Amino acid sequence: MSTPDFSEIAGHLTDSQLALALERSGWQKFGGQDGLYSRWRLEADSLTVGGRLLLPQDAETDDYQDLLTQAVARAWNLGDAKIRTILQRAATLHSLGDEMKFHKEARSRRGTIPWTAGEDLHEGARKSMVVAAKTRKSKAAYFGNSNTFLAKSFLDSVLMGQTEVGSYVVTAYAPSDEVFSEKKPKPGDSIPLIGQHTGREITLSLVSALEAARESVDHFVASGSTYGFIENVSRGFCYELTQAVRNLIRDSDGAEVEIEFNSGDDIFTETSTQRHKLEFSPSDYSVLEKAGTMLAAAVRPEPVTVLGMVTLLERPKPGNPGVVRLDVLGGTTARKMRVRLKVDDYDLAVDAHRNNFAVRISGRQELEGHYYWLYDPEIIELVNVTPETPGVDVNSESQTPLF
Repeated sequence: MSTPDFSEIAGHLTDSQLALALERSGWQKFGGQDGLYSRWRLEADSLTVGGRLLLPQDAETDDYQDLLTQAVARAWNLGDAKIRTILQRAATLHSLGDEMKFHKEARSRRGTIPWTAGEDLHEGARKSMVVAAKTRKSKAAYFGNSNTFLAKSFLDSVLMGQTEVGSYVVTAYAPSDEVFSEKKPKPGDSIPLIGQHTGREITLSLVSALEAARESVDHFVASGSTYGFIENVSRGFCYELTQAVRNLIRDSDGAEVEIEFNSGDDIFTETSTQRHKLEFSPSDYSVLEKAGTMLAAAVRPEPVTVLGMVTLLERPKPGNPGVVRLDVLGGTTARKMRVRLKVDDYDLAVDAHRNNFAVRISGRQELEGHYYWLYDPEIIELVNVTPETPGVDVNSESQTPLF
């Protein structure tokens, strides 16, 4: 087994983690000064000075990292295979949290990147992490200013690591166990039981969204169908993600995002670290541009007059406004639509449902999350739908389903 870089291992360990590793590997703590250092010796060699090490505890001292590196080296050289396995696992562990690497391959001198391409890389990384948080709270084809508090809170807790050669890599570390709220709590509010997400859950959302993007592009290239663009909204694919990935691949020979999940406990487990790698090529750019245009258009508010069958009704209290769901027969590409109706119009919708009539309604169509809504609705008429009704496709199988 080759000798590792002890300073690298020390960079991924805390003194408390090393102390636990020593304890689990047959070492005894036999003195020291609390808060400054502790002393350790091998149980099997407790009488000799050569089998001892000093472990620093005050990370604020100038020589803390040097002393920790020396402790790691002695533990490696004097210890058994068990502690060496733990230390070697620590060499690949990033104690700063879950690691996200955004890599852009550019034709430039090794370790450099054209300035504008570098700006795009950083912007693509930032947008990707914003999407990760926003899609954790809800799914939407287009977010705009939605879910911004959660996204900002998450981004404020992410650390930017050192860049790497190859051609150029931006590294980010997200705290896996930190909890983020969807809304800013008011003074005196208790911690909500719902609407909270860990850093790990948000990072997993990024994996899901990028996988959806990759599959959507591949499906379009293979079939020419845009069905996957809308279908994968439920997995995190959105207009903002198309922008992020386009930033990553613009002016490049290719880009990839690699995500590695880490926590401090991983050095003591035998399970392998989860890694995900998603690759994108310059040829994906035009497909993502098309997808972005479609996703943005799908949610742009527009005036419509729709014809649909009332299939669900909900009114919490008699005499109050209610919500109905329409199975759309014509007037829009949406297959289903929800409408909040005032009292008189709701009662009219109840009559339509009871007598199996369709309703023709005008309003402003918007997409929110998974659902199309019709705002400022006005019921024009009830329609007795037959296969011969002008402008109505009663057999609506040709429509692309949203869900």
